[in-house]
Amino acid sequence: MTILVFPSALGAAAAFAAEARQWGRRTVGASSIAADPNAGLFDAWEPLPFIGEAGFLEALAALVERHGVTTLFTPHAPTFHLLEQSLPDRLPGLTLWGSGPFKRQMGRVRAALADGQAAVAAASAYGQGPSRLPAAFLGGLLTQAETIHGECAREKMLAICGIVPGAPKGDLVEIGALFGKSSYVLNRVAAWCGVGATLCVDPWDLGLSVQTDAPTHIQQASGGWDWDVVYQGFLVAMSGCATRPFNYLRMTSAEAAAFYAKEREVRSPEFGTMKTTGSIAVLHLDGNHDEAAVAQDFALWGPHVLPGGWIIFDDYHWPHGEGPRRVADRAIADYGPRAARHFVAGGAMFVHLA
Repeated sequence: MTILVFPSALGAAAAFAAEARQWGRRTVGASSIAADPNAGLFDAWEPLPFIGEAGFLEALAALVERHGVTTLFTPHAPTFHLLEQSLPDRLPGLTLWGSGPFKRQMGRVRAALADGQAAVAAASAYGQGPSRLPAAFLGGLLTQAETIHGECAREKMLAICGIVPGAPKGDLVEIGALFGKSSYVLNRVAAWCGVGATLCVDPWDLGLSVQTDAPTHIQQASGGWDWDVVYQGFLVAMSGCATRPFNYLRMTSAEAAAFYAKEREVRSPEFGTMKTTGSIAVLHLDGNHDEAAVAQDFALWGPHVLPGGWIIFDDYHWPHGEGPRRVADRAIADYGPRAARHFVAGGAMFVHLA
C-alpha cells in the first residue's frame, strides 16, 4: 500500500508518516509550499498546487498514477472536505484515510464528554455523595492522564476523583512518582477543589527502585529505565500540566520525610517555591514495593495524615509480591475504629481515617 500524505508540511502529517513507516507502508508526501520542512520524512515527495487553484485535481490524479497511490491521508480539514466531495467522481479508486479532521476531533470531544459523564457517577460512588467535579473536567482529566506513561489504573483515578474533594485541607503527598501519571490526577483534583499543595517524592534512582522481594524478572525490569530520563519525563509531563501549588523533592522517602517535618517551603527550579502545612490530607504510597520499604514509608509519613484524611497503598493487589498488602492490612488492623472506611480500587487500597 502506498499512502499519499497531503499537505505534508503539517505536524500531524509528519507524525502519521512516522507511524506508517512502523506499519511497513510506503509514503509519498506532497505539499503546496516549496520549502516543506517535512519533505525528507517520506519515501518520495512532490509539489501539488493549492487546493483552490485550477488544475489541482488533475495534478493530484497524475501524482496518484505515477506512484501507484491507493490511499490519501490529510490532517487538513478543508482538503478533506474538498476531496470527500470530489474523489467519488474524479478519482474513485483513491480512498480517503479515516473520517477526517472535523469528524475525528468532534468524535474525540464527544467521547471525552461521555467518559466524563460516566466518571461523575463513579466518582460520586467512591466519594459517597454527589461529585463536585463536572463532566468536562473529568473527561479532560482522564484524557490527559492517558498521555502520561504509568500504571495508574482508570478505577484508581476515579477513586482519587471521588475521595480528594472531601479530604480535609492539607498537603497531598506522593511517595514514588515515576513519570507523574498519578501525580497529575492528584494535583489537578486537589487544585480544582482547593484542598492543598501537591508534593511528589522520588529519588529517580536505579539502585533504590529494585524490589528485592519480587521475582528476578521484575527486579531486572527496573534496569531497563534510564532513571535520569524518567526524571526528565516527569518534569516534561508536570511542567506542561501541573497546577500550582505543586512541587517535588528528588530524595529518598526518608530524606524527604526529615525535610518535610522541619521545613515549610519546597523549592525547585521548575516550580519555584511552594509552602506546605506539615499535615497531609491524602498520602499516596507508591514507592519501592518491598515490605520493609512500604513499612518504612508508612511509618515515616503516616503520622502526618490528618483526621478525615486518606492513605492510598498502591498495588495492594500485586501479582509480584505481597509487601503493600501486608503493610496495609497491618495498618487497618492497628488503626482499629480510626479506619472509618477502606476499599480497593484499581488494585490500590484506600483507607479513610475517622
